[in-house]
This record gives sequence, C-alpha cells and structure tokens, in this order.
Amino acid sequence: MTMYAPPGSTVPGGRRRRGGSSLPKQPERSLASALPGALSITALCTALAEPAWLRVHGGACPRQELGVADVLGYIDPKLLDDYCVNPQTILLLRVIAAFCFLGILCSLTAFLLDVFGPKHPALKITRRYAFAHILTVLQCATVIGFCYWASELILSLQQQHKKYHGSLIYVTFAISFYLVAGAGGASILATAANLLRHYPTEEEEQALELLSEMEESSETYPADYDIANQFQPPPAYTP
Repeated sequence: MTMYAPPGSTVPGGRRRRGGSSLPKQPERSLASALPGALSITALCTALAEPAWLRVHGGACPRQELGVADVLGYIDPKLLDDYCVNPQTILLLRVIAAFCFLGILCSLTAFLLDVFGPKHPALKITRRYAFAHILTVLQCATVIGFCYWASELILSLQQQHKKYHGSLIYVTFAISFYLVAGAGGASILATAANLLRHYPTEEEEQALELLSEMEESSETYPADYDIANQFQPPPAYTP
C-alpha cells in the first residue's frame, strides 16, 4: 500500500503539525487561591503591626488598648506597675506574635506556590492539597485561642485591682483580633479553591508529556522538510 500525505496536512513552510495546533498546556498555577492567599498575608501583617489587640474598660490600667507591640523588645515598666499585664500575659502576647509570624510564613509560601506553580512532585502535592493554607488556618485559630486566654487573664488582673469599688470591668477584642480571624477565613477560601479544582490524573499527565515531546520533536525538522516524504514509495522496478 502506498502511503502519502493527504492534502492540507502541512502548514506553510512544509512543516507538519499534529492536530493543526499546539497542545493545551496544563498550568499548575492557581490564581483563584492566590488572591485569598494575598489577602491573608496582608491581614496578618497588618494585625501584627496594629497595636490594638485588646481593649480594657475599667480597672486600674490607664491604657485602653493593649497588643503584641507592647511586649516585643523593650517593655514599659508602667505596664506592670499599673497592673495592665503580668508576666504570664506578656508570655502569651509573645506567643501570639510568634504564631503570627509563622502564619505569615506559611501564607507566603502558599501564595508563591499558587502563583508560580512549580512542577516538582513534592511542591506540586503541597500546593494541590493546600498544606500551607491549612497550616495558616491552624496558626490563625491558635492565635484566636491565645487571644481569648490573654483577655481572660487581663480581666482577672483588672478585677483584682479595681480603681473604684463597684466599677464595671470588661475586656473586648480590638481590630487586630478580627484581622487574624479574616486571614483565617481567606485561607479557608484558598484551601477550598485548591482542593475543589480538577487536576489531571497521573496517566493523563504522562500522556500529555508524551504528546508534548512528540510535538516538540516535530518542530525540529527544517522548514522545507515534509515528514510525509519518508513514506514515498520506491521507484518502479525496471529489469
């Protein structure tokens, strides 16, 4: 049987293309999860820089707002003298700051994986299963728990040192607390965007890689070379 190239099987320049167009790419990037990840990073950084974590109403402490910025580095002795905090509260606020830094690191890692979409197997699995986003959610939940613990300690301290007998004392959460809660919610959305996305199976990925290699090899022929030429029949036999 004589093999020949059917009409219209070549593109201008004599180069043949399989399927007439390039293969569809399967990017590992996920902008749908990168956007909530960016919001999570912004919220955590703002919460860490914002001095208002807890608001104190009543009691002996003259400060109305307390935060992690008060216990990082130099600590004003008046905070202890005025019964605003005690050593245990200082330790809790520092732990809160540490978990905020860890949350920023995890969220930044997840954001970079979503934006660049590396092909390395370990990084690809980490991004597809949103491990970094899940860790960010856990860090935010831990910060919220420690904030509640710190508020209870400050409330107990203020009740022990009332400025006026019978005064109403209560401690509420400030803007940084809600920023951390928002960062956790954004990380949950990013996790859902990664887990609900459809990914090709291992067999489909291998098939796509094989077809891509075949397409690239077909483009290595010279522009005036037709692959169908190798299937031309031999010349007629003459005795």
